[in-house]
Amino acid sequence: MIFIKIKNIVLLIGSLIVLSIQPSNAQQHLDFGLFAGGSYYQGDINTSRIMYSPGFSYGGFIRYAFHTRWAVRGSIFSGNLRGSDQNFSYQYQHFRNVSFSTPIVEATGQIELNFKPYRIGDKKKKWTPYVFTGATFLVASYADHVYQPVIPFGLGIKANLAPRLGMGIEWAYRKTFTDGLDNLSWYKHLPTTSTEHDYLMLKQHAYFHQKDYYAFIGIFLAYKIRLTDEVCNAWE
Repeated sequence: MIFIKIKNIVLLIGSLIVLSIQPSNAQQHLDFGLFAGGSYYQGDINTSRIMYSPGFSYGGFIRYAFHTRWAVRGSIFSGNLRGSDQNFSYQYQHFRNVSFSTPIVEATGQIELNFKPYRIGDKKKKWTPYVFTGATFLVASYADHVYQPVIPFGLGIKANLAPRLGMGIEWAYRKTFTDGLDNLSWYKHLPTTSTEHDYLMLKQHAYFHQKDYYAFIGIFLAYKIRLTDEVCNAWE
């Protein structure tokens, strides 16, 4: 008897989950948008600063919202990453004196989870914070490894401006699988001669267990394309 009750509860919870993500014609829509903002790097040169030496970034995307809480998005972003040891006060960085600059282009596929029900053109579902993750292919022209896979993750806020127009703010981090985005790989620049600053020698190369990151932060505008003939009267 207890087993039957537990089984019924599990089935009920499973049914609710399925229903919560099941697409419906009234909820599906497609939108495309433009992004503009800044891109910056974190790695062996910049270990902790947020928005360090940002370069201009821009891009475009297309997004399919199959539910008021879920959407998938494809995007192409471009930007520039740079860094210099001379921008920091640590003595070992002045001793190393490394700098770099590289343009980047990436293609990303991601899935978004809205914290609140959201749909462009619906006054009752007019804004939401969201989080996302997915997969990225990066081209970094002057990095040690020009082509590489990357894991994207981040958060943002999106809101409605008009029946078919939305906007948002997004902060997107990218975790790479290389230590050479800044051309400072762990196997390079190993000191071979002693100096009067022997305590600095171990910091003249990159950290083996720390991979580089980069990020985009900016705003976007999105325009909704109607996928069904159903008319939404939310704005009337």
